[in-house]
Amino acid sequence: MLKLASLEATRRVGRAIGGALPRLAVVLFAGGMGAGKTTLIKAVCEGLGIAAETVISPTYTLVNIYPGRWPVYHVDLFRIEAPEALLELDREDWLNPAGPTLIEWPERAGPLLEGVDALEAALAAPTQERTLSLRASGAAYSAVLRVLAGCHPRG
Repeated sequence: MLKLASLEATRRVGRAIGGALPRLAVVLFAGGMGAGKTTLIKAVCEGLGIAAETVISPTYTLVNIYPGRWPVYHVDLFRIEAPEALLELDREDWLNPAGPTLIEWPERAGPLLEGVDALEAALAAPTQERTLSLRASGAAYSAVLRVLAGCHPRG
C-alpha cells in the first residue's frame, strides 16, 4: 500500500504507473466518490504522454479517447446500473484493442471483466491521507509493480 500524502505524491505515482504500463493494459480504478480516481488517471495519462488538462471524467459519455503514444480509453461506469447495459455496445467500444484502457467504477461491469488481465488500483481517502493499493492479475504488469515498489511518494 502506498500512502499518498499530497496531490503531488498522487501525481508522481500516477506518472510512474503510466510510464510503465504495457501497451494493452487494462487498469481498474476502484474507490468511493472523492477518493481520487480521476486525479490519478490524469497523472497516469501524463505518464503515457497525454496532457493532464485534456483528461476529464467521461461520466456522461461513458468513454473518452485521448490520442497519445497509443490511443487511451478512459471509461467511467458510474452511470451503468447493470452490466447488461454494456452488452449493447461492442466490446471494443469500451475495451481498447490498440492501447491502454483506464476504467473507473469497474465493479459496475460485473462479470464482463472476469478473466481480463488487469492492474487493480484501489484508492481510499479516509480522513487525511489517501492510500493506493495495487494488485495485478497478469504477468504483463510486473514492470509496473517493480517501478512502484521503489516509489516512496513524499508529501
